[in-house]
Amino acid sequence: MKNQAVNFFTALSQFFKAFTLAMTDHSASFPSGDLNTPLHREMIDRRKLQKYFKKTPYFFLILFIIVIIVIVVIAVKNTSRQSASAVSGAAAPVNQVVVAKPLAVDTLNKSFEFPLRDANGNKVSQFKYEIQSAELDNQIIVKGQLATAVQGRVFLVLNLKITNNYTKSVQLNTRDYVRLIVNNSKDRLAADIHNDPVDVEAISTKYTRIGFPIDSNFKNLKLEVGEITGPKQTIQLNFK
Repeated sequence: MKNQAVNFFTALSQFFKAFTLAMTDHSASFPSGDLNTPLHREMIDRRKLQKYFKKTPYFFLILFIIVIIVIVVIAVKNTSRQSASAVSGAAAPVNQVVVAKPLAVDTLNKSFEFPLRDANGNKVSQFKYEIQSAELDNQIIVKGQLATAVQGRVFLVLNLKITNNYTKSVQLNTRDYVRLIVNNSKDRLAADIHNDPVDVEAISTKYTRIGFPIDSNFKNLKLEVGEITGPKQTIQLNFK
């Protein structure tokens, strides 16, 4: 469309140039010499145009109106296309992943405080580690992708809230503070599903999750919470 408009106005410019030349008074006699030269032929053509325009005095006005109409039509078309594109872009559907609702939820709201240590193992501050809830899911989001448990399996997911009261940002391996005990086994299971290391900015709170794939026919679930080398606290899970 832009190229067509340029070509149109170029042709229009050439026409007006010819029109101006045609309306110029060439009533003076031709120069002496050969009447078949390009100069004489051009002057004859201009006289013909001049006579034509004198016979049609409203031609220029009509032409001007036509030009204005063409310009308006082009402008309206361009505006309509831009508006349609904007509306189309705004109405474009967003592909969102839909996850099935949890099979069961246990609201815990259990808070713990653990030390923050420097490279030498010295305590520099502490952070709050809160297990807000535990849930059983058939589907979860792992690294932006939907994951579905196979038949006979289920995901145990812990929703965590980490609060950093330190004046510097920290990186935490949230899975290091929880172990899962299934059916009173001696085995302690670490979370296979996580976002570690989790970056928590200074004086801020971060929400994250850790998960365990387990058999769906479990009888008893317990959490052991604490530092790897420190004391542990046991939490019994009771899903409703």
